[in-house]
Amino acid sequence: MTAPKSPHIPEVAGAIATVTGTLLVDTGLREIQSFSVSLAQATGTATAVVTAVVQAVAAGQTAKLLLQAWEDDTTTASSAAAQVAWLAIGL
Repeated sequence: MTAPKSPHIPEVAGAIATVTGTLLVDTGLREIQSFSVSLAQATGTATAVVTAVVQAVAAGQTAKLLLQAWEDDTTTASSAAAQVAWLAIGL
């Protein structure tokens, strides 16, 4: 006998986005359970670090990530465009 298929299998969303400072991306997911971001380009450019913050989900909307690109000091938003890879897992 096989177990029934779970209705809770997570969905995956992701892409590579060009970020200058910050960029809000719509994941298409109803809820984000986990996410990751990383630079998708060679280091040595003005952008050294990338981060992301999950935004509050409004009723009837899908979850969004705020991608942020930072310079070497990690406190100044990058003024140079950076390629950022993001991946979100959720429902």
